[in-house]
This record gives sequence, C-alpha cells and structure tokens, in this order.
Amino acid sequence: MPAQRPCLHRSQQSLVSYSEASLCPSPEAWDLVSFDYGEDNAMLSYTSWTEAPLDDCGEGSDKGLLCPVHALRACGQNQSFLPVKAVGTRNSNMKKEWRLLGFLVLSLCFLVSNGQKRVCTQETVADIVFLVDGSNSIGLENFQQIRGFLSFLVQNFEVARDRIRIGLVQYSDTPRTEFSLNTYQKKEEILNYIQNLRYKTGGKYTGLGLEFILEQHFVEKAGSRAQQNVPQIAVVITNGDSQDEVESHAQELRDRGIKIFAIGIEDANEALLRQIANEPYDQHAYSVSDFAALQGISQSVIRELCTTIEKTHKEVILMSKGCNETAQADIVLLVDSSGSIGDSDFEEVRKFLHAFVEQFNLRPDKVRVGLAQFSDRPYQEFLLGDYLDKKDLQQKLDELIYRRGGTNTGQALTFIRENYFSPARKNVPGIAIVITDGESRDPVEEPAQRLRNMGVAIFVIRVGMGNMEKLRTIANVPHEEFLFSIDSYQELQGLKESLRNKVCFTVEVQSQAFVKKYADLFILVDSSASKQEQQTIKNFLYRLINQLEVGKNANRVGLAQFSENVQEEFLLNTDKNKNEMVSFIRNLQLRPTGERRIGHAIQYAHTNFLKSTAGSRVSEGFKQFLLVISAGESADGVVQASRTIKEDAVTVFAVGLNKADPFEMKDISSPQHNYKLVGNVLQVHQKLKSAIDTWEDAAVTEECKFDVVADIAFIVDQSSSIRSKNFQLVRDFLKNTIGGLDMGEEKIKVAVILYSDFPRADVYLDSNKTDILRYISSMVYGRGKTYTGAALRFAKEHVFTKARGSRRDEHVQQVAVVITDGKSTDDAASAAADLRRSGVTVFALGIKDAKEDDLREIASYPPKKFVLNVERFDQLNSLAKILTRTLYNEITDAIIPKFSLNAVLEGCKQTVKADIYFLVDESESISNAEFEDMKKFITEWLDVFEIGKDHVRIGVVKFASRATTVFRLDDYSTKAGVEKAVKDLVIRGEGTRTDLGLREMIPLFKEAVQTRGEKVRELLIVITDGESRNTEEPVEVPAKELRTEQNVTIYAIGVKTASVPELELISGSPQRTFYVKNFDFLKDIKKNILTDICGCEGLFADVVFLIDGSESVSADDFKNITRIMENVIEKFAIGPQKERVGVVQYGTNTKEEFSLNAFDDKALLLEAIRNIRQMNGKTYTGKALTEVLQSFDESKGGRSSALKFLIVLTDGDSRDDVAQPAKVLRDNSININAIGMRHANRSQILAIAGSHGGVFYEDAVASLKELSSEVLLKICNTECKTPELIDIIFLVDASGNPNKVGFQEFISLMTHVVNKSVVGERRVRFGVITYSDSPQSEFTLKQFKSRAGVLRVISNLKPSGGRRNTAQALQYTLSYFGETHGGRRAKNVPQVLFLITDGKVNDVSGLETWPESLAKSEVNFFAIGTEDADEVQLREMAGEKGRVHYASTYQDLRGLQKTITQELCNLTKPICEMEVSDLVFLIDGSESIEERSWNILKQTMIGIVKELHIAEDKWRVGVAQFSDKLLHEFHLNTYTSFAEVEKAINNTKQRKQGTYTWDALKLIRHYFTKENGSRIDEGVPQNLLLITDGKANDEKDLNALAYLRNKKITITVIGVGNEIKISELLLIAGSSDRVLIETFETLELKTTIRKVLNSLCDGSIPDPPNNGK
Repeated sequence: MPAQRPCLHRSQQSLVSYSEASLCPSPEAWDLVSFDYGEDNAMLSYTSWTEAPLDDCGEGSDKGLLCPVHALRACGQNQSFLPVKAVGTRNSNMKKEWRLLGFLVLSLCFLVSNGQKRVCTQETVADIVFLVDGSNSIGLENFQQIRGFLSFLVQNFEVARDRIRIGLVQYSDTPRTEFSLNTYQKKEEILNYIQNLRYKTGGKYTGLGLEFILEQHFVEKAGSRAQQNVPQIAVVITNGDSQDEVESHAQELRDRGIKIFAIGIEDANEALLRQIANEPYDQHAYSVSDFAALQGISQSVIRELCTTIEKTHKEVILMSKGCNETAQADIVLLVDSSGSIGDSDFEEVRKFLHAFVEQFNLRPDKVRVGLAQFSDRPYQEFLLGDYLDKKDLQQKLDELIYRRGGTNTGQALTFIRENYFSPARKNVPGIAIVITDGESRDPVEEPAQRLRNMGVAIFVIRVGMGNMEKLRTIANVPHEEFLFSIDSYQELQGLKESLRNKVCFTVEVQSQAFVKKYADLFILVDSSASKQEQQTIKNFLYRLINQLEVGKNANRVGLAQFSENVQEEFLLNTDKNKNEMVSFIRNLQLRPTGERRIGHAIQYAHTNFLKSTAGSRVSEGFKQFLLVISAGESADGVVQASRTIKEDAVTVFAVGLNKADPFEMKDISSPQHNYKLVGNVLQVHQKLKSAIDTWEDAAVTEECKFDVVADIAFIVDQSSSIRSKNFQLVRDFLKNTIGGLDMGEEKIKVAVILYSDFPRADVYLDSNKTDILRYISSMVYGRGKTYTGAALRFAKEHVFTKARGSRRDEHVQQVAVVITDGKSTDDAASAAADLRRSGVTVFALGIKDAKEDDLREIASYPPKKFVLNVERFDQLNSLAKILTRTLYNEITDAIIPKFSLNAVLEGCKQTVKADIYFLVDESESISNAEFEDMKKFITEWLDVFEIGKDHVRIGVVKFASRATTVFRLDDYSTKAGVEKAVKDLVIRGEGTRTDLGLREMIPLFKEAVQTRGEKVRELLIVITDGESRNTEEPVEVPAKELRTEQNVTIYAIGVKTASVPELELISGSPQRTFYVKNFDFLKDIKKNILTDICGCEGLFADVVFLIDGSESVSADDFKNITRIMENVIEKFAIGPQKERVGVVQYGTNTKEEFSLNAFDDKALLLEAIRNIRQMNGKTYTGKALTEVLQSFDESKGGRSSALKFLIVLTDGDSRDDVAQPAKVLRDNSININAIGMRHANRSQILAIAGSHGGVFYEDAVASLKELSSEVLLKICNTECKTPELIDIIFLVDASGNPNKVGFQEFISLMTHVVNKSVVGERRVRFGVITYSDSPQSEFTLKQFKSRAGVLRVISNLKPSGGRRNTAQALQYTLSYFGETHGGRRAKNVPQVLFLITDGKVNDVSGLETWPESLAKSEVNFFAIGTEDADEVQLREMAGEKGRVHYASTYQDLRGLQKTITQELCNLTKPICEMEVSDLVFLIDGSESIEERSWNILKQTMIGIVKELHIAEDKWRVGVAQFSDKLLHEFHLNTYTSFAEVEKAINNTKQRKQGTYTWDALKLIRHYFTKENGSRIDEGVPQNLLLITDGKANDEKDLNALAYLRNKKITITVIGVGNEIKISELLLIAGSSDRVLIETFETLELKTTIRKVLNSLCDGSIPDPPNNGK
C-alpha cells in the first residue's frame, strides 16, 4: 500500500433532472459520484469527489457505497470508487432496475475485495463477536446487505484457532447464538454460515443482546481468550432505537476491557451509538444513511478494527506490566501434596510455581508470596515474603518436598488463615491460590468462608476429577473468574497467563477499596458580617484550606457568599491550586445584598453547586460537605432546606459567629457539627478537618448508641445487571450503613449474603464489625442472574440460625435488608413470605429497574416503612443514613412492648354484641401457608372479643367453585370451640366464585336473628386473593342485598391479585375496603376494622388538637396533619353531650383556631379544619403545652365531667422543654397522645405523651388512615366502659303509689346498668331487693348467671305501695352480700349497694347506725334520688366514700345512666381467670430509686395483690428484694391473707446498693420450691414479677433464665424510668407481651395494675414439669 493513500474531497453540483445524470460521469471531472433525491424521487444533487493526500482528508462520505481503489475500473479512466446507491425514480420499474444494479455492484465490490491486501498483520490475534440486529425494522432485503457486509469484514481477517476467532449473535426480542468464538476455526466455514444466515425478525432489545454476548460469548467456555491477554472486540450493527436500556450493558462490556464498535444504519440514533461504542467515537461509532452504504465504510471499519486490536494488545501488555511492577498484594499458594499427585505431576506443579511467581515484582512493599503444602495436615513451606529475593524464592521452590498422604483441604485453609493472612499487611489485597486434584476428607465450606470473610480472594485450580461442588464452596464468585478446571498437571503451564491476569484484575479491584477517597466541600459565607467578622471568617477559611489536602484529585472546594441572594465565587471544578485558593480567600470582598436568607442559600447551593455539572463527584461515591458560616439570624426558614440537603447525604457544618441563633445553627447542622466561632478557631478547624479526612470511617449514628439490639442480614444482589462500577457504589453504601450501626455482643450483629445465580454468605452474624467492613471493601462483583428467592430461602435456613450467631431464642429482633436492582428470576414472593412468617422483618431496597410492586412482595408491612427505592446507584449514598435511622426506629419500636390489642380494647371487648361471619377464599391460587395465614387472622379475633351466645358469635364460610358453610354462629359458644374449628379448616382449591359465597350468606344471616333471639350488629368479613370468575351474577347483587335488606356491614379484604374495584362493590365503601400484598400482612389491618367495629360509641370527651405550624413542618406534612384531624373527627359524634373539639396551632406563639364550644355541627367543624392555614415561625412546643391548658377551661367549652384529651401533632425539635409542661397537663387529668411526623424528635414525643402507650409515629404505619385508627382506638378505649367483676344489689324504692309512673324509669336505669355489664357467675352478679314497709328479696346474687335472666325479673318489677322504710331496707340488704347469698367479698370482689329512691326516708331514726354498718361491710354505696328524695339525706347516708346522684324528674334519671355506669366501671375488679397460682415479686431496691418512688413501687405491688384472691389454696404471694445481693422478704407460704401481705410489703426497707439483676434471677429459684411454699409439683402456675428501674450491673446469665423456663415459671417484667435496658427486659421476660415500660408517674395509675393482671391472669396453665428429667 502506498505511503500516501488516496482520500476524497467533496464539491457539490446541481442536477436538473434524473435524465440529465449519468451513472459514470466524465472521468475528467471527478472520481466518484453519489446522488441525493427528494420525496418525489427527483434527483436534486450529486456530489463529486477528487483525490487528495491523506493528511488533508476530512470526514469521509456517508452516502456512496464504495469499492476499494485498484479493485475496480468499471466507469472510465482512473475511477477510484463506484457509486452504487440506487437513485430514486418515479416508477417501480426504474426502482427495480436500480435495486438490481445496486445488488450486482455490491456483489462485484464484495468479490473484488477478496483480492485486496489485508490491513491486519498475519500475527494479529483477537476475539471478535458480531452482534447483529435481526428485528422487523431491518427487512429481508436489507438483511442481505448485512450478510454481504459481514462477509467482507471476515474476508479481511486471518481466522484460526490461535489467530482471530469470530463469534456471531443475532438479536431481536431475544438474542440467539449463531456461532461462538470456538465454533469455527476456518474462514470458509464462517463465510458459508453467514451466506445462509436466517433472518430472525421480532422486536429490538439491544441491551439484552449486549448482556447476552457478555455472559455467553466473552467467556472462556465459549472460546474467549481474555485471560490470555487476547484483545476482546464487539461489533454491534443496528438500525434504530432499542426497546430496552442500553448504556449500562455497554458500560459493563467496556468495564471488562471489551472494545465496542457501533454501526448505525438509517434511523439509528447517534446518541444511542455513543452509548454503545468506546471513545473516541470517530473511531468506534459509524452512521450510514442506508443499508447499501455499509460497503462504503467497510475499509474504514477494517482499518480501525485492526488498529484497535493492535492497540488493545499493547494496553493489555502494559496493564500486565503495571500489575507486575506496581501492584501490592499478599499471595499465598496452597498446594495439594497428597498421595494421589505422584512424583512426575508434582514436578509439573513445581514448574508452574516457578513460572507463576516469576511474573510478579517480588518486593516487601509490592507483591509478597507465601507457600504452604497440605496432605493429611498442612506444611508451612515459607511465609509471606520469607525469602531474600526472587532467586532465593526460586531456590525454596526447588527444595519443596513432596509430602504424600490424605487430602484435608479444610484444615489447610484454616492454617493459612491463621498463619499467613492474620499477620498479613492491612489494606493490601490478599489472594489465596489452591491447587488440588482430590476430594477433601474434611469440611471445606466453613474454613473457606472464614478466609473470604477476611477479604481474601480464593482462586481454585482443579486438576482431574476432584469434587467440583466442594471446590465451588471454596472459590470466590463468579466461578468463571476464580475456579479453573484442567484435566492434567501438564496443562498447568497453559494457565500461567490466564491466572496471572485474573489475579492482577482482582488485585486492581481490591486495591481500589484501599485508595483514600477524598471529599467535596462547598462553603457558604454570610456576606452581611461586619468588617471585624469578615476578617475572622477569612482567617478561619484561610487556615482551614491550608490544613486540607486540596486539589482536583484530592479534596475539592467551592465557595459562594450570600445574604439575600447567592454570589458564586468559585465552583468545585475550579482549576485553582491551594495557593491560588488561599490567595483568593485573602482578597475576598464580602458584599451584602439585603437581608440574610440562610434557607435560600442552602437550597441554592444544593441545587446549583453540589451537582456533577459544577464539579461534584457525588456520582463517583465522594462524600459531600456543606459549610455554612453565619453572622446572625436568618430572615427566612432554614429547617426545610437543611432537612432536604441532609437527606441527600450532605453533611452540613454550621459555624455561627456571635449573633448567630444557636437553635438555628442546630437546625442547619448535621448531628455533632454545630459550632460557635468564639475564641475556639483551632478546635473547630481540627473537628472539621477530622470529619473531612475520616468520612469513610462512618460514625455510629447517635440514636443507635443506646439499647438497640438486633440481628441484621444484608442480602445483596451482585448479578450482571448491577454492573461493576455500580457495585462499587453498593459497597460504599453498605460501608456507610453498617458503619452507622452500633455493633457488638449485646448490640447489633450483621451478616452479609451476596447472591446472583446462587447465594453465599462469607459474613455471618458471629462476625465482628472490623472484619465485616474489611470484607465489604474487598467484595468482588459476581455477575449472573437475579435469584432473590433463593437468597431469601438461604437467609432463613442458613443465616438466621443459632449455629450462625442468630439470637432469635434470646428474643432479639431478626431483620433482613434486601438490596436489588431488578426483578427476581425465581419466585421471591413466597420465599419472602416464609422468611417473614419465621419472624424476620424484611426491608426491600430497590435501585434503578426494581419495581415498587416487586419490592412490596418482598418487604414487610407497611410498604411505606419497609420499601425504599432510588432511581440511580449514585443516589444510594443518600439512603445510608435514612436506612440506618429507619432500622433503628424499627428495632426500638419492636422492642418497646405495646401490650396486646386485647389490653387496649378491654372496654370494646365487653360491650360489643355482634354476629360475625368470615367468608374466606379457598381457591387453588392460595397456598397452604397462605391459608394458614387466613386461619391465624381469624383466630386472632377471638382474643379481641368476648366469645359467647350473649356477646360475639363467630361463623365461617369458605368458597372456591362452590360455597361451603364450615360452622354456623350458634355451633360454638366458647373461644376454645371456635379456635379448634378454625384450626381444623382445610383448603379444597378450584376456582374463585365470590358471588356464590356472598349468596350463601343471605340465609345464614336471616337464621342468625332466630338463633340469638334479637337483632344485633351483623358483620361479614370477606377475604379473597383474586377477582371472581365465571359468575352467575355480579358480586354486587348479593352484596347489596346483604347490606341494604339485612343491614349487614361488609368488610372486603383483598390480597395479591384481588381487584380493588370489585372489593369496593362488595363492601359498598372504600372505607371498608382493604388491600394487602401478601396474606401474612392480614394481621396488620385488623386494627383498622376494629376501630370501625368498636368505634367511639358513648364517648363523652373534650378533645383539643395542638398542631405544629412552625417552619419544622413542610407544607405537605401540614396538610397531612389536617387530614389526620379530619380522619379522627369523622368517627366522633360531635355535640354538647358528646364529643367536642378545639384546635390550637403553634409556632413561635400559639393561636387558638377555635375553642371546644365553637362547633356542635361536624360538617362545619371539618370545614373549619380544612381552612386552617399554616402560621410558620419557630418551634416552641413547650410554650404551647403550657398555654393549651386554658383551652380546657369552662369558658372555652370544657366540661368537668368529660374525659379530656390533648392530641399533639409535631414534626420538629422543640426549642424549649416539653416534659414539665406536659406533666402539668397530665396532673390536670388530661390524657395526652403525641403524634410524631417523619422528622419529629422521638425522645420529645415520649416526654410529651408520658408513656409509650400514648406515642404514635406517622412513618410506622401504612397510611394516615391507619394512624388515625390507632389514635382512635386509644382514645375511645381510654376509660373503663364495662363493669367486669363486681357484686351489685339494687335496692329499689317500691313505696308510695302502687301505680306511680316513675317506677318504669327505675327499671330503665337498672336495665342500662345490666346491659353495660358482663353478667356471669364469674363476672358481674346482680341481686334485686324492693322495699316499702319492709324489704323483699326479688333474687339474690347467686340466682342468675345470664343477662337474660336478670333482665326478665327486673322488667316485671312492680311498686307495692306503702311507707318508705329506707333505713330498715338498707340494713336488710347488707346481709345479702354474704357468701350464703352469692356474695364474693372473701375473694376481694368489689360490692355495690345501689339505692334508687324517689322520696324522703320515713324511718329516719334507723339511719343512726347505718354509717357504722356500711363502713364495717366494706360495701360501696350509691344513692340515686329523684323527685321528692332529700338530697341532704342521701349525702348523709352515703357518707364521705359513697356516691350520690340526684335527678329532678324521673325522666332526668336517663341523663345519669352513663355517669353511673362509668363510676361502677371504675370500681370493678379486673377479671382474673387464674384462680390458683403462685406469685413471687422480685423488686429492685437499688439506690437509683428515690424514697417517693420506692413507696409508689410498694403501693403498685399492693394494688396488684389486692385484685387477687389471697388464700392458702388460691393465690400465694412471696417477695424478694435485690440490689447488690438478694434479700429475702417473705416466702409463698409465709402469709395466707391480703391484709398480712399488705402489711409485709409496707414494711419492706430499701437496700440501695446497685442493680445485680442476673444474680437475683439465679437465686430466686429457691422461692419456687416446695419447702418455701411453691406448689410447682402440683402443676399450679408459677409466676415471677420483676420490677426494676435500671440496667443490670452484672453479667448476663442465660442459664438462670433457662432454669426458670424449664421449670415453666412465667416471668413478667415492669421496667420503670429512662435508665432501663428494654432489650434486656425482653430477654428476661421472653415475650414483649409480658414486658411493661412505665414511669413512676404512670405506676400510680390503675392502668399498670390492669396490664399486669392481664399477663398474670390469662388462664393458661403450664404442664407440670417432669421431675424424672
């Protein structure tokens, strides 16, 4: 080829018409012609070309189809090229002629090219894979052009096994291998295949094609020689936009060192070609106007291909040289020297070792090599670097002794971990190379895992037929990179280069993790500072910049000044060096431009300066810092802007001068980075520099430092779709997240599972934090497909196990965090459900292509809390702190015991009378596990209601292709009966005929009225997982009939693929329609339905909302606050005798939006709430709490007899104290419920509420609706609603006129009380005595055991007439409270004498002895008077402790009904199903408990004991105190009456010497022995009640707990105060249901006693221990 090759210059002429053009213009004028034509097929112009020297060449033509010089002389003298593009014509015949001409010339060009001299040299070696577009847009005719183009390219290569290898893939909807790199070794075979290449057709998924060639073709098994330093080339040919994402797939190819050429035809998008091709694009990206023009670029493509191959080969050599000369690594060779090797093969190993180590720069500061052999045991040949030089090393290899013996690979792996890698260099890649030919006789998985855990990458070379599965467990993934398999030791030499290259690549990747990462720091300077302050600022910045390592490849710095607006000084991508930067700052002129707006400045910096376009390196994983220097208070709000930038993972330093607002600086800054610049410049410099220099060492998040205990497994997707560069960002994210966790033995433990084609964990829950972070730094990107389901199953079966460090049996929360970028290849949903069912809370973090719906199937409920998503990998960094905080909140929320819903709904439980049917789907789409979830959902309802014929009745109907009534409402009248029937349910399968199920319910509900004898509330709960199919009628027809004609309330619950519109047709209301993604989420929506069922019926309350309107609350969150208020109020019955609502908003000051007496109309009230406008200002919650007390005044509409509620909604951090003003409110009998929005200070929320029971968080629930439901449940069930255990005798005045009309009101009052009570032999007992001249017993306390019997007699009572001898009747009635008549005073059951009279006492003299008799009886006395009754007389009869109510008229008695019922309810005793039990109190007597608190603690104990029947054969009580030792107070057999126990508790003296809880638990076992009064051998339930106010000072002793549990001793724990360690209490109790977290303030309330009794008296009796074991 001549030195000056010809090229072409263009000049353009006009053509008048087609007929004037000639195919071969005059050779004197030009060498080449190409034609342009318009839409009407008329020729518009032609282009002439002339020869010119190569150096003068511009861009070549993209129009002509060109044949090479000297190849063809078809059109006259010296014509270098021939135009073959067919010119458009006006008729089809001419088109056909031109097509034929074009094809003939194309063929001619292709043929003559065979004679052309090849560009590539004979020695050129490369692997080239063509990826050819075979989609519909190509067309069969054009596909022929592609065949010709491919043939021409192939003709120019020297195809051979050891030269150029060719592979071909055609793609459309899916890629198809035509042939691989190792399929053909002869050019003729390839050309023949191309000639017959079948056109695929279909869609255009170029990204999928790129992924395919990476995974299936550029791999060793497909013939790729990448590991032998052979250049890897991909050539992509396409004609249009791809239907999938392309860039990331192309980047992955480039990351693997594969050079990509992109050839676009016709409509190919140039931007797309640039996404695919390597740079420079002018050498790797081609675009031609049509298919015929392909041949024109063929020479150029060939030339660039050959040039690229040659260049790439040199790059590979240089890379290898670089690896050899500059790399740092510790490489340990572990050589199998067992008997199966043989002497000759051992020599082959020796030769390989010589050759392998020769390739590296063996120096103490570069590569160090160590070697160990193994057979029966390991042999230390030489440690890392244990040689003088390379010659000495080679000598040591020559001296290796062949050991012989067995093969114990696992032992050898442990040996090199302990002896070679443990003392190895830190922050230097570690490589182990295992060479073996046999199957190990010992386990290898665990030793290999522990070695990889250290960050060591393990390569394995299998020789012969060794167990590949075992070797897979040793090698790193992907196995294509780390696991070699050869047939004989003679092939080892052939691996030398391949192994070296892979080791070099691994060393390079691991080394990146040890390279120091710098940060980007942007500085905002307040330009309104005074001259003196300006100098202070400049000096401060001058010294700071001087201390930092600053530069383009170091820490980058940007600067702007601000006041009203922001003035950019220099950006992060400035070219200034440190000296220039310092000089700039010295000369900086600060120019104020109006008022100071810090919030605006932060927002502006976030939007404009911390971006890639301004020099930020956030997308590369560099930490972002913002330094704000302020001289005073901001004129605008700073909270929202600061919050937003910090949520984007920017750490904000706030440096304030003298006049800066300290609260504002705190709002601006990240935790621990709020500084006041007053005489402490050096300290501030040091802290800022330290934070910037050590940012990679993530600090433990402040909120995670106290009592956060959990086992967390990170399940990390490392599949091909992640890409290598992005996987580095995933590693950074993991380091930042895990770095922020407080890890340790009694804290958080972490495991890491990596998965693609299969899962693997090298880091289990027994690993320490240092090892984990080191391991993460060296994690190797794996590739493969996304088998998330397999990873989830692996986590359940192999990670969350005791053997791997799980503390599940210690009641430590189990958490999984799944990180993935796409849809799982396998079934992740069912695997995730199984994991959740096992008790693991699952977070799902999706990146990029991960779909929200797929993540919801994996994550726990609610998705708002457990699903996190980002669009790009470089956004992961912003999620690290968010995830850490969310994990912390979830862990603490889980360990803070919320006593069962049963405790909250005690009132609802006893008052609700209802008939409830469950209509459950049993179609074939529901698995057995999912059906079990449904059954569990049903049985959980049994704990909420009182099951019985007079209370709640339950029935179940199933449906699939037909409906089946499982059991009716009247089939079972006990909880146990219903529970067993539900447990026995089985699933049948088949279709989904919801219509038949609904139709089945119509006669069943008609039958319900008959079997009960009255119409009560009727509920139908429908659960289905799909839309009804093949129905005979629309589902709304039977549903509507049930709702409208039978007044049945329907709740429709959909799961998985259920249709929400259909569910709404069934329920008739969106409010009664619920949807969850998975069956195991059913339990989480129960409270929403319960809120509706239980409601707030009968609530008489004053409710004031105190809402945060400060700048802490965003506009969106303020709307959410108003929506929460609306949701709550919707359930209220607003009115003068019902609920009243007031609203107070606060910021800097408080503003009453409206008072309690402003609205009695709900619609107007809701309208007023919607019209509330946010006031802004600073956040002074404490001040607002102080001032809101007056909103309950009578002048504002407050009612003395009403319950008082304050609902606080806030989203910020109060500037003032909230605890004291909140306590004042509670001391005024105001119940406080505190709702924290997303950013609320959780400790302040708790201080406001006063107890965990009054705390609610917006981010902990699925929706605002659910949050409102939780608040309503708490409010509507705060007061006692129902007398549960009490003896009541009505003493009814029957004197006077036998026909007096008012007597019916007496009956109405008694009926109301009876209806509100739980009547039964072991519940509330009633008796009635009427009197006039003399008293007459109508029935006694033991006569009736049902409500119906009591009401029947009461309804038939008649006045007898005569004198009103009340005194006589009172004395007479007292005798009927005795045991003979059914009284239960001996069992400590409260007793009430209920006098109802309408006149003055006639036998007044008899009242003289009454007070004494009443006091002696211990009976509670209610005196109800009306009409002519003397109120003074009534008060004298009642005395100080009695209760008196007077109504002016008989009708007014109705107004007393609620008040009287409430007072009776407050007197009632909690029900204790357990009649016989042993209870030991173990009470903390440490010095941290003050004297007043000690007395409160003792009174709490007495309050508990008082509710129990203390007797030798009933409840026995013992007490022990602990401090530095266990103090004996009294045993279970010391006292046999309440009075004795009460006296002994009161006499208990406090020890005050530390908190040695575990010693006490160990010694308390002696109280549970026969000689000390325990009846454990008789099977009597044993209870231990621990009360403590602090963390144990002594070491945890699980054996002490094991002993107590083995003896079936139930432990209940009350933790009091702020110093307790809740996780420790949970461990001791064994269940959150038996842990109460209280304050000494709440201990004084009766609610604590009720909670304890719920735990002690649940009726479950453990089996007696087997003393023979």
